[in-house]
Amino acid sequence: MQNLRTQLLISHLLLLLLMVGVMTGAVLNFFHLGRSIDRILKNNYKSVIAAQNMEETLERQDSAATFFLAGKSERARLQYEANWPLFRKAYEVEAHNITEPGEQAISDDVGRQFAAYRKAIAKLLYANPPFPAARANDYYFGTLAPAFLRLKQRVQDILDLNQKAIVRGDSQAKAEALRASWMSIAVTGISFFLALFVALRMINAALSPLRALALQTEEIGLGHLNQRIEVKRTDEIGLLASSFNRMAGKLREARRQLEERLRRAERMSDAALESLYDPVIVTDARGEIVHLNRAAEGLFGSAISVAHQPISKVVREQSVLEAVERAIRQERVSAAEGEAGLVSLQAGGSQRVYRLRASPMRESDETLLGAVLVLEDVTHVRELDRLKTEFIGVASHELRTPVTSLLLSVQLLDEGAAGPLTPDQKEIVKAQKEDLQRLAAMMRDLLELTRLEAGVTPPRLEIVPPHELVQGAIQSILPQAEAKGLPLNCNVPENLPCVRADREQITRVLVNLLSNAVRHTNRGSVSVEASESGGIVVFTIRDTGVGIPKEYLPRIFERFVQVPGATRGGAGLGLSIAQTIIRAHGGTMTAKSKFGEGSAFTFTLPTPDGNL
Repeated sequence: MQNLRTQLLISHLLLLLLMVGVMTGAVLNFFHLGRSIDRILKNNYKSVIAAQNMEETLERQDSAATFFLAGKSERARLQYEANWPLFRKAYEVEAHNITEPGEQAISDDVGRQFAAYRKAIAKLLYANPPFPAARANDYYFGTLAPAFLRLKQRVQDILDLNQKAIVRGDSQAKAEALRASWMSIAVTGISFFLALFVALRMINAALSPLRALALQTEEIGLGHLNQRIEVKRTDEIGLLASSFNRMAGKLREARRQLEERLRRAERMSDAALESLYDPVIVTDARGEIVHLNRAAEGLFGSAISVAHQPISKVVREQSVLEAVERAIRQERVSAAEGEAGLVSLQAGGSQRVYRLRASPMRESDETLLGAVLVLEDVTHVRELDRLKTEFIGVASHELRTPVTSLLLSVQLLDEGAAGPLTPDQKEIVKAQKEDLQRLAAMMRDLLELTRLEAGVTPPRLEIVPPHELVQGAIQSILPQAEAKGLPLNCNVPENLPCVRADREQITRVLVNLLSNAVRHTNRGSVSVEASESGGIVVFTIRDTGVGIPKEYLPRIFERFVQVPGATRGGAGLGLSIAQTIIRAHGGTMTAKSKFGEGSAFTFTLPTPDGNL
C-alpha cells in the first residue's frame, strides 16, 4: 500500500533538494557580488566625494580673494570664513579613508599645501594696514594664485586616483557578475538535466502499470462497458482497477435503465403527438421536417413521405413558413393575436381556420434543436364568434328604434306634453331617461364594435401629425378636466414623424382614454406623451388616479369588463372598441397600472415608412 506513495515522495524530495542547491548557489553569488559593490562604495566613493568637496570649497576661497581685489573686502572675508572649515572637514574625511597606494603621500601634501595657502590668503585678507591695490594684485598673481593651482592639482590627483580605482572595481564586479551568471547557468543546466533524469525514472517506475489501465479505461470511455481491467496489484493502482471494474458494472446497469427510460419516453412522446387533435409539425434546426402527427398528415401528407424534407417543399402557406423561420432563425415564439395569427387551410374537402403557434426547441444549454409548429383548429370558435357578432349587431339594430321611441316618450313626459307631473313622477321620469340614454349609448357602442370587427367600417387612412391628433382630443376633454381641477399635460413634440391613421377613429381612441383617465383621477394630473421608435409612434396616456387591481388588468380590454369600485360611466365597451381600432390600424395597445397609484395606457401607430 505504500509503494506508489513512497516512490512519489522520494522523487519530489530529490527535486526539492536540487532546487534548494540551485537557489543556494544563486544566493551566494548575489552575496559575493554585493560585497564587491559595497567594497567599491566603501573604499573609494568617500574619497571621491571628499575630493570634489575640497575642489569646490578651494575655488570659493580663491573667488573670495578675487572679491577682495575688486574692493569687496567684507564679502571676501565672509566667503573665506565660510569655506575654509568645509575644506578642512572634507580633508579630514579623505585623510581617514586612504585606500589606494600613493594616496597617503598625496593626502599629506594636500594638508601641508592647504596650511601654507591658508596663511597666504589670510595675509591678504587680514593685512593691517590693508595692501594697496597694486601690491594686492601683485601678491595675488605672484604668490596666492600659483599656490591655489598647485593645491587644486593635488586635490585633483586624489580624485583621479580614486576614480580610476572605482573604474577598476567596476570592471572586477562585472567580471565577477559574468562569472557568477555563467556558473549559475551551468549549475541550473546540470540540475535541470539531473532532475529530468530522476523525474523520468521515477515516473516510469511509478506509472508504467497505469499505461495498460489507461488503454482499457479508454475502451470503457468509448462505450465498451463489457471489458474488465485485470491488474494484479495490492497498492493504490490495484484499488483503482477494482474501482473501475465496479464502475463499469454500474455504468452497464445505468445505461440499460437509461435506454429503457428513453424508449419509454419516446413511445409516450409519439403517442402524445399522435393523440393530439390539432396538427403538429416538428422540424430540426435546418428547417427539415422530423415528425408529423396524424392530424398534420391529413393536411400535408404522410409522415414517411415528407420526413427529412424542407418544410418549404411540404407547406405552401406563406404565414406558416414565416412562423417557422422566425422560430428557427430568430429563436423566438411566433404566436400573433387576432387575425394576424390565423391561417386558413384546406382539410378533408372543407376550409378550416387554424391559430398558428411556432416555438423554438432548445436543449438545457440553450442550443437550438429545431421548432414545433402547432395549428389549433378554431373553425368552430370563429363560427360562434361570427354568429355572436351577427346576433349582437341585429339585436342592437332592432332595439335602437324602440329605445329611441321610449327615450322620445320619456322626454315628452318630462316636458309636460301629457300634463303636469308631480315631483315624484319627475324623479321617476328622470331616472328612466338616464337609463334609456345609457342603453342607447351602449347600443351605439355595440353597433360600432360589430362594424369594426366585421370590417364594415375600415379606417380611412391618411398622413396625420401626431400632435394634431392629441391636441384635438385634449380640446374635447379640457372642460371635463377643468371641472375637476386637473391639469392636462401634453408632451408630444411637433417634429415627430407623421402617422398613417384615420383621424376620426384615433381621436375617438384618445378621447376615450383621456376621459377614463380624468374620470378616475381625483388629484394629481393626466398627461399625454408620444415618441418615435423604429418606424412607429408610441402614444402613452398616464394618470395618477385610483389605478386598476392586478387581477383585472389582463381582462381590461374585454367586452363589458368594469372594475369594481371604479367610477361608472359606460357599459365597459370603450377600451374594447379602442383596441379594435388600433389593431385595424396595424398597431398594439397595452395597459400598465398599480392600484392606488395610477395607470398608463400605451398604443402604437405606424409611420408612412414604418413596418409594424
